Amino acid sequence: VTTNDVNGAYAFTNLVPGTYFVGFTPLATYELTQQDLGGDDTTDSDASLLTGYTIPTVLISGENDPTWDAGVFQRASLGDFVWNDLDADGVQDSGETGVVAVVVNLLATNGTLLASTTTDVNGAYAFTNLPPGEYVVDFVPPAGSVISPPNQGGDDTADSDADIVTGQSGIITLVSGENDPTIDAGLYIPASLGDFVWNDLDADGLQDGGETGIVNVVVNLYDTNNVVVGTTTTDVSGAYASTNLVPGTYYVGFVA
Repeated sequence: VTTNDVNGAYAFTNLVPGTYFVGFTPLATYELTQQDLGGDDTTDSDASLLTGYTIPTVLISGENDPTWDAGVFQRASLGDFVWNDLDADGVQDSGETGVVAVVVNLLATNGTLLASTTTDVNGAYAFTNLPPGEYVVDFVPPAGSVISPPNQGGDDTADSDADIVTGQSGIITLVSGENDPTIDAGLYIPASLGDFVWNDLDADGLQDGGETGIVNVVVNLYDTNNVVVGTTTTDVSGAYASTNLVPGTYYVGFVA
């Protein structure tokens, strides 16, 4: 019986020629990796996942066989937060709370579904006990919600990581023992504005009884850069509406 040194190396010396096998006992938080992969016996792991034992090997007189290795790993995890992005800027601002019961899927890079969960009452989710490897997180926004723009603000712990079309993150590579708590998604509900253009018979600026709407008035919607982002006309009742708007600052221009 021996233990490996600070470099992970071990050796059994001064052996009588004969048949031997090696048994590896990982530390409590570690697991053995896959056996006999890659085609190079000098760099693969030789221990059985079930027993921790190698296959038998025959040592002849004077032989040194330095190829009996074992790879071990710790499980990994990822997750974080789905939040109500009130200003739709893709950044987790103070006062923007989590969204409960959002479906979050864990995918392999080929799109295979590996696991599914939902956000808790705080908007948090997690996938734990994962083998190291490459993953994609898929956020499914509730009906009526839209995903915020990704990778805004320069702080990966506070931005949204989901694509606005697919709802999926980029590829996340987890190494042994890693926890990545930065995979987030911002959601917002589109906004709207509008109302009424009317015939102000007494020109007092107030909608009085009997003052009816005016049809076919052109109404333009502008952003803060004075760019027209939408145009509509009033209906037969004088009403108009601009809908499905990204939260933000707008003003309205009426063409008399």
